[in-house]
Amino acid sequence: MRLSILIPSYNYDCTQLVLQLLEQLPEDAEIIVGDDCSETDVFSPMADERVRVFRPEHNLGRASIRNRLAEEAKGEWLLFIDADAGVRSPHFIADYLTASEQANVVCGGTGNLPECPRPAARLRYDCEVKGEKRLTLSHRQSHPYSQFTTFNFLIKRNLFLSIGFDQRFLQYGHEDTLFGLELKKRDIHVLHIENKLTHLGIEDADDYLRKTETALRTLASMPVELKQNAHVSKLAMRLKRLCLLDLTCFFFSLSKSSLRKNLLGKHPSQLLFTLYKLGYYSCQEQTKRV
Repeated sequence: MRLSILIPSYNYDCTQLVLQLLEQLPEDAEIIVGDDCSETDVFSPMADERVRVFRPEHNLGRASIRNRLAEEAKGEWLLFIDADAGVRSPHFIADYLTASEQANVVCGGTGNLPECPRPAARLRYDCEVKGEKRLTLSHRQSHPYSQFTTFNFLIKRNLFLSIGFDQRFLQYGHEDTLFGLELKKRDIHVLHIENKLTHLGIEDADDYLRKTETALRTLASMPVELKQNAHVSKLAMRLKRLCLLDLTCFFFSLSKSSLRKNLLGKHPSQLLFTLYKLGYYSCQEQTKRV
């Protein structure tokens, strides 16, 4: 078998994604949905032998569920897709298989909905749109390792099994950063192509802020090597060298309520969101020193 498509999911129904993929799935390929002990149904059963569901006995977390899916896979190549993705191109799988002739790791990219799905999701949607505009194909190609993402990528199975995702990552945030660093250490060519999937899972602002804070706490607990490759921690390192980290945390504590009011409102500012992340992260670093 040449290809295994792996879809880890937790409380997100990926049935429509599987149906889209089946329309172009080769006969000698498979799709495995990894239901990580969801509280709600994530997949509607279908009569196709190429599709199966893997359910562990207990919740494994973001990294471990992906590692287990790779172990379950039969394909020579693994195509990891997040459950909240939507297929854009009728040649999505074929384009990946063509690109596999050029590299052992291929990243297709992330696209967004044409409009914000609802007012409460404005913060996340604007953040995603801003990121898509900045992360052009040429930018991704110029920074192949730092722009590696788990949302949509193809990798040789034996290579993935030799690395795997760091299983310290139980919650949201930065497992892709560490994986990209490991690829760089091993001098493994990462090919970026224009083969985007649409990101459909746009959370409301309160949920997104909670996820962001979780990711920042995770980042603060990670090795310095990882922190040097994340934008907010690099900024914090500069502030620390200037002896301004404690002051940043102090002003964040004073302004946190006002910042949240804006970010949870109808017209959230991306600049204020950046300041919020920097302030929150600075306080995590300060707490570690106490």
